[in-house]
Amino acid sequence: MAVISTPNASAIKVKFDHGTDLNGDRVIKTKTFSSIKSAASNENVMEVVNSIVSLQQHTLSGVLRVDNSSLSQ
Repeated sequence: MAVISTPNASAIKVKFDHGTDLNGDRVIKTKTFSSIKSAASNENVMEVVNSIVSLQQHTLSGVLRVDNSSLSQ
């Protein structure tokens, strides 16, 4: 039987570099933005991320896009 994959809303996790702690270890904090349209292109997502980053005082450390799908038969 065929499995049908239906895209659900995506999320992006934006990681910010907060410097180092007292032990000298790097501190990375993550902000998650959910309900991103699954049809949004990666370029459009990065445009939004760059806009968000420009409003922050901390430096961008990384971006993850998490795509979710529902599976059915």
